[in-house]
This record gives sequence, structure tokens and C-alpha cells, in this order.
Amino acid sequence: MKTLILAEKPELGRAIAAAVNATERERQGVIQKGDLTITWAYGHLLRLKEPEEYDPKYKQWKKEDLPIVFDEWQQVPDGDKANRVAQIGTLISNADQIIHAGDPDDEGQYLIDEILDYHHCDKPVKRLYINDNTPELIRRSIKEMKDNDESCRLAGRSAYARAVADYVVGINYTRLFSVSLRKKAMSVGRVQSPTLGLIVARDLQIETHQKQVYYELDVDVEVDNKQVKMKFKPSKAILNDEKNILDRSILDELKEKLTDQLLKVKVEQKENSQRPPLPYNLAKLQAAMNVKYGYDLSRTDRITQTLRDRYQAITYNRSDSQYLKEEHYQEAGKLLPFVMNKLGLALPLDYTLHSECFNDQFVTAHHAIIPTMSNFNIKALSEEEMNVYTEICNMYFMQFLPPIQKLQTTLSAPVDGGELRLVLTKILDQGYRQYFQEIKENDDGEESDELEFKPGKYDGRVLNSVISEKATNPPKHYTQASLIRDMTSIAKYVEDPEVKKILKAKDKDKKGENGSIGTSATRSTIVETLIKRGYVEMKGKQILSTQLGRDFYQILPDEIKKADCTARWWVIQEDIKEGKADVADLVKTVVDAFMPNLEKTIYMDSRESLGVCPICGHKIVEYPKSFGCTNYRNGCKFAIWKNDFFLTSINKVPTALMAKKLIKDHWCQVRLANDEIKLLIMHIRNGKPVFELRELPKKKETAA
Repeated sequence: MKTLILAEKPELGRAIAAAVNATERERQGVIQKGDLTITWAYGHLLRLKEPEEYDPKYKQWKKEDLPIVFDEWQQVPDGDKANRVAQIGTLISNADQIIHAGDPDDEGQYLIDEILDYHHCDKPVKRLYINDNTPELIRRSIKEMKDNDESCRLAGRSAYARAVADYVVGINYTRLFSVSLRKKAMSVGRVQSPTLGLIVARDLQIETHQKQVYYELDVDVEVDNKQVKMKFKPSKAILNDEKNILDRSILDELKEKLTDQLLKVKVEQKENSQRPPLPYNLAKLQAAMNVKYGYDLSRTDRITQTLRDRYQAITYNRSDSQYLKEEHYQEAGKLLPFVMNKLGLALPLDYTLHSECFNDQFVTAHHAIIPTMSNFNIKALSEEEMNVYTEICNMYFMQFLPPIQKLQTTLSAPVDGGELRLVLTKILDQGYRQYFQEIKENDDGEESDELEFKPGKYDGRVLNSVISEKATNPPKHYTQASLIRDMTSIAKYVEDPEVKKILKAKDKDKKGENGSIGTSATRSTIVETLIKRGYVEMKGKQILSTQLGRDFYQILPDEIKKADCTARWWVIQEDIKEGKADVADLVKTVVDAFMPNLEKTIYMDSRESLGVCPICGHKIVEYPKSFGCTNYRNGCKFAIWKNDFFLTSINKVPTALMAKKLIKDHWCQVRLANDEIKLLIMHIRNGKPVFELRELPKKKETAA
């Protein structure tokens, strides 16, 4: 039987060839051995057709052509990939059986399925899932192949539906806002827009932060002939729904009471174990490399792709999971000595330790990123590749090193309005930290090997009290590390309880993400796009929103600029995976949300123009409360308010005729309550109208 293996990338195709001893010479991206043929795609070979490829009229962007929706979403070869698509088509027609070797996720399923569908493949198709490119595990995966039936294809159908829906959002919202704002293409995207929202909101939080002064009380206490500094922890009643004490007099009064006071101090102790952090998924690795080496998200993504594809040095690199299967635990005793030898290390790893990362229940399509048994030349790695590879290896080594053992001692003493408290931590065993000092620890108390107490009750004598004045600080600007962390947990910023619940449900099996937007494969591209479009900019390590980004974000409708879209789409995508919905259902959701925005802008365009805005040149129309600029969503503040303070003071409510005259000539005549006729002059200050009355010139006109 002639068999064609169709891999997602060249490196995977070559790894499969090596695993099955098909080492014959490669010709034009094809490897053959007897009846076996191995070939590959280069990522997505096909793209959705552009609107103008359906109908030339769409070359010109017009509101009247929106929404752009097609009954059949056609695909064509992307760019210069037509020859490759045709070549694969010939190989499919010559084969008796196809093996689908796309990446083990929805997108990988879609990527190969779309090629098979494009060529109307009716041959039997098997599905090969490969997480690890090493020969032994590839051979094992080949033995575990299954039919590429609906249980597999529906996952790809879900990814295809998302691609179509993202396309519908992109072409329709981008054209709508670009035409409305009379600007070059204003890119809109389901993940891009809420990501921009995170950055804009953070920057505005910082800029509008009002420093709040608060007070703390530190008390020096003698306990068991030892002097300690205890901090006052106020009760909820004292805080009165605030986070800190804002009224110094509360602490002044307490300080007075504590002078020379005897306290009843309770000492409690418990031992804690601090386990090593879980192995990396891509988001955690990107954040770590950004903090440690300053690598941006795309850089780390590219490096991991090279480590996987060129060297087969690591497992699937775009994983969203931090967990591993039990089979990985069984293989660790063979794998890790091999990796340590490659790195020139001799760590005392204990293979009887069973880390919490080994849990089949938490592994779905992907598992955590770990090193492999690949016998590559480590000296061939660049410095950057070595840094990333070492980081991945170190995190896996830690799973077989003992936890940090700590003795936590808590001193507490009740006082008026709360308690005095001190937590001391003594390190009993450095555990994995003995070998990996740079790992950031949790803040679980002051580390001290000098002060030791036994559990029990003691008398404490107050020696001194100090009130310190402090001030709240604004949050820090995003870095790429902190941004990707928030992209993987955006649900914490969502106010709608239903949307928050859906976002968390979406990630319930991932155990590396919690209410996320985007995917491991797309987040770095999203950030790159925001920078490329000029919506955000890098200043050192900080990501800052630009004025263009802020202005554009403000005019976007809520259904696009919030994470709600991802949540509601996910529900439909899950139905698609279960065969309960199809692409058209998701597209209908997009169009239904788009139509009110289209109708609103058409209505705005249809209203009578009262003149040209003196600030930006856009149309002035009548609104319920003003005569204002139609460009207000883009930041123009010009408006003649019907309840303007000055006009109200002279008992005048502006009419459309009056506004038209003011906009054109910046003056008009008005008749006051005493029948006196005056000249109303309009000045423009800071983009807003300011009025004054003057006497009429000698030449008279009919009053408005």
C-alpha cells in the first residue's frame, strides 16, 4: 500500500523519516522509501480569499458594501506556495493512504485537513499525534495512530471556524472604522483589541493615580529576652473598607496606649515545604526569558522553534500546559542523566521524588516543554539558544530535587483595634534552591536564623513605637513578561460574571492558563502587530500605548475591545467540536454584533450637515444634547451644547439655524429677554467654543 505522510513542517517530516529509517536522499521536499512517501507543508499553505478576489468591487472600501459575508469561504494557495500545494496534490492522488501529521492541537488538525479538503482527498486518512520529535517516541506514536474521523476533524473544524470569524471581524470592522475615520487601515482584531485595552488601561491607571497617604505602626517588643519589631495589623472595623489606615490619629491614640504596656504574645510554629515551580509552558518561558535576558516574546518563540525543529532538543514548544504524563516520569531516569552529561552537570537528582507536574489528568493535546534524548551537537547552539535550552532543562531538573524546607514562626499579640504581628522564616533545608539560587521565592516572611522562639505564650514589653507615613504607588507599566502573564489570565479583569466564568471554563483543563485570550502560538504575533501598527511602542522594557492606540481603542465597540468576544466564540467552538454547530453559526454571531455599529455610522452619515468642524474638518450634526462633530469618537471635542452655561445665563437655547451661523461665521445676532439685540461671538479655545456678547455694529441684520 502506497502511504503518504503529510507533516506540518519540514523538520517534523525529516524527524519522522529518521524514526522509520527512511534516510534516502530528499528531493524537492519529498522523501521516499519503497511505498512510503514523506512530505510536508510550511505552516499554512492556504489562505482565505480576499473580498476583491470574490468581486472586484470590494477593492474600494465602502460602507454600503458592508457587511462582507460569503456563503462559501474559499481558500487559495498563500503567496508563492502554489507550486507546493500542487506538488502535494499530486502526491495525494498517487497514494492509497494518507497519514495526517499536523501538530497535536486544533490548529495543526486544521492545517493538514485544509490541504486534504482543497484537493478533495477521498483516500483513507490516519491521524498521527507527535509531541516529541525523538525517534523512539515517534515510533511509539505511529503505533498509536487512529482514524482521522469526525472525532479528530471536528477540532480542526473549530479552528477553521475561528479563522473565518477572525477574518470576518478583520475585514468588516477594519473597513468600517478606516472609512469612518478617514484614515489608513485601522486594524481591528478579536485578541489584538482587548490586548491593546490592557495596555491602555494600565497607562491611564498610572497617569490618573492619585497618591493616597496612609500610616503604619511598628512596635519594638521584648519577648523572651529578645527584641523584635512587630507590625500593627488593623481589624476590618478600623480599616472601614479601606486597604490602609488613612487617619493618623488612630495610630497616635494606639501608640499612646502602648507606651510601656505589657502584652500577651502568642508564638506558633509550623514547617512548610516549598515545591519547585512547574516546568515551563511557552507563556511562562517567554515571561522568564524577558525578565532574565530581555528577550521579547517573538524572540523566545523563534528560539524554541529552532530548538525543536533543527535540533529536536525539546518537545513541542508552543504548549499551553505545565504538566506531564506518568510515562515522562518513568523515562526521566534515562533522560535526565543524558541531558546533564550534555550540559556538563552532575546534580544529585532523586528519581523517587514524584513532582505534582506528573499528572495524566492535566495533560490534553500538549504537555510541558522539556528536553529530549536528541543527540544533537550542543556546541552548535548560539548563545541565545543555549540560554533558552538551559532554562528549560533546569526547570525539569528541579522536579527531582527536594523542596525547600522552612520553619515559620508567627508572633501575635492582641491590642485595641487589631493585633501586633511578626512572621519569621528559618530555612531548614535549601532544597532545590541550593542549586538554583535565582528562582524567585514567595514572600512568606522575614528570613532569620538568629531569632528563635519555642511555641507558647509569653509576656511582651513594649519598648518603642514608630508611626511611619507612606503613600500608595501606581501600578507598573507593562513589560512583555507581565503583559503575557495577563493575557493568560485576563479573566481577572472582566467584570461580567458570565464572561469571567466562560473564560475560566475555557482553560479548565490547561492548568497553565486561567481565563486567557490568544494562544501560545499567536500571543507574540499579537504584540508585534500592535507595535507595527503604531498602537503601542517599546521604551526600554516597557510597553506603552501611543495616542493613536488610545484614541482608536476608545472608539471601538465593547464587543470587540473586551475579552467577551473570545468567551462567547469559545462556547460556539465547543459546540462545533461536538457537532452541534458549524462555521455559519459563529459567523452569524459576528455579523449580528457588527450590524448595530454599521447602522449607527450610516445614521450619522445620513444626518444634515450644519457645517464643517473648525477643529478637524469633519461634519457637524445635531445630537440630542448638542451640535457636535461627527469625529468625536476620534477625539474631536468641538460641540455647541444646548445647555451651555453662558447661553443658559442669557436665556438662549441654540437652534440648528443659530448653530449653522456660528459654525460658518463664528457670530450671530441674538435677541435677549429684554428685547435688546446683541452680537453673540464664538471663540475657539482648546478645541471648544467659548461665547461672549458684544454690541451690534452700525449695520443691522435680522436677529436669530
